[in-house]
Amino acid sequence: MPTPVEDIKARIDIVDFIGESLPLKQAGNNWKGKCPFHNEKSPSFMVSRERGSWHCFGCGEGGDIFTFVEKQEGLDFPEALRLLAKRAGVQLREYNAEEQTQRTKVLDVLRWVSRYYQEVFRKAADAEPAREYLQKRQVNETSLEDFGVGYAPAAWDSTFQALKKKGFSDDDIFQAGLTIRKDRGAGFYDRFRNRIMFPIQDVHGTVVGFSGRVLDALVDPKGPVPAKYINSPQTIVYDKGNILYGLDKAKQAIKKADKAVIVEGQMDCLMSHQAGVNNVVASSGTALTAEHVSLLKRFTTNLVLSFDQDAAGAQAALRGVDQALMAKMSVRIVRLTQGKDPDELIKNDLPAWQKAIDSAQPLMEYYVQEATAGKDLQSVDDKKAVVKFLLPIIGKLGDPVERSHYLQQLADMVHVERDALQQSLDAQAPKRQASTTQPVPVKQKTEAIADLRVDRFRAVSERLVALFVHEPSLLDRFASGFDPAVLVGQDLQTLYKTLIIWYSVNHFSTRHALADAASSLDPEQQELFTLLTLLGDHEYPDGITPSVEHDILTMIVAMKRRSLSLELHRLEADIRRLEQSGGANASQLSELLANVQTVTDQLRTLE
Repeated sequence: MPTPVEDIKARIDIVDFIGESLPLKQAGNNWKGKCPFHNEKSPSFMVSRERGSWHCFGCGEGGDIFTFVEKQEGLDFPEALRLLAKRAGVQLREYNAEEQTQRTKVLDVLRWVSRYYQEVFRKAADAEPAREYLQKRQVNETSLEDFGVGYAPAAWDSTFQALKKKGFSDDDIFQAGLTIRKDRGAGFYDRFRNRIMFPIQDVHGTVVGFSGRVLDALVDPKGPVPAKYINSPQTIVYDKGNILYGLDKAKQAIKKADKAVIVEGQMDCLMSHQAGVNNVVASSGTALTAEHVSLLKRFTTNLVLSFDQDAAGAQAALRGVDQALMAKMSVRIVRLTQGKDPDELIKNDLPAWQKAIDSAQPLMEYYVQEATAGKDLQSVDDKKAVVKFLLPIIGKLGDPVERSHYLQQLADMVHVERDALQQSLDAQAPKRQASTTQPVPVKQKTEAIADLRVDRFRAVSERLVALFVHEPSLLDRFASGFDPAVLVGQDLQTLYKTLIIWYSVNHFSTRHALADAASSLDPEQQELFTLLTLLGDHEYPDGITPSVEHDILTMIVAMKRRSLSLELHRLEADIRRLEQSGGANASQLSELLANVQTVTDQLRTLE
């Protein structure tokens, strides 16, 4: 019977799964894309469906579907296992509090309380005002179910007591952000009371927090005015800077449309999805963060910002937008022609909402209009004001072509030389700190250079063996006279010898037959074989061309030259030791000198 890990790997296609996070293109038998874990211009991230693994040849990271989730989402293995088991439909054994991490305990609390809030919303008598309110807001049953909308009872500790009865500890409930410690005396009370509850889910649909909207009809007019919305506090699983409301439901639509629409509130997002415009997420009133932008960039590089049409909404639309600009995202701004927010527009004129998205204004055009409104561009003071407003924004554009374009546009608009603006822009750039690094000792430099040489020849060795894995028939043409000992690394030498034996006995003509045989290798050799398989597809997606054959000969010569050079240095060191000992044996010295001549002659044949 397969283990849960084996079962999950069998049920989830690694190419499809990783392809949800970044664009992949087929490269030979594998798939290739830009690594999500470091910045790179050309793709070096390889995924093997056949082996169920991935590897980046730029940063060196690699592993299976579990390590991908752990690294991308910052999870430990048990959390990654639970997430992937849920997706694969694999049943894990029941909850055991002693074996779970604190993070996992908190997620258990949140998952249970989300269902509790929904049950209270559907059945409790005191939730009737909440049901009436959402009905008035035209939220249908499907949306209520899809978004898990619930209701927090008005009593001071109803939720706390329900969780306690279920067996959760006081501390776990508190760590989940659901309770507040009493100022006087021991104990806790509910953070959310008498509120419509919107579960906040991460990109995978796991509940990590809540946003609670107050019910206006039940607010005491004589009491203090409560906040319209309150959100979960920062917890071990919830950081508002890492979460976009609705992204778990919108991500596939965002990929399909190649565009993400960001609205301000949960109701704006929910109603847009209800209306069939599904590539919409909500920032929940927070500024865009680098983490938000990174999340969205998995699915698109095009952002459309749509916020309330008042002064506060306009400011909200622009908060954090510099993060998107620096990430080279294309940003547009929606200007609503009617209705104060998307929710209102959708109810009044649904086609107008889609039209507003489609006709969104490029961000820099929006900024130019804002900067020049009411300004006389013949006035020196107004020119300076416009430049002061726009120049820092231009400086934040991540794309140098776009930056140059708008710098020239600004120069033309205010009738000044572009170089003058460039100088001002350069002056605004952060000054680089003078290096305080101490000179590296000569010995350290020499050792570092030696290490680099080893790394370089290790890379050549890997590429050479990867070619033989990629195309086994090459062994017949190039292996003759190539000593495995010239390869850098005992592991590569061992694998290469195994390939030679396999080919000699079975004459494998295809890599698939070779891959079948590789299943008999020990785990470390299997891992190396998988790495080299991916490397071959990465480096040689077009197969074995004449230029590749030339590369093979070049690499073989380089490895032989390195091996002979090392042997020559060893012989010369032996000669020096023999001479320094004072008891040099003539026959020994003669033999060493003869060997030096032999190695030197062999080196000359490689020139």
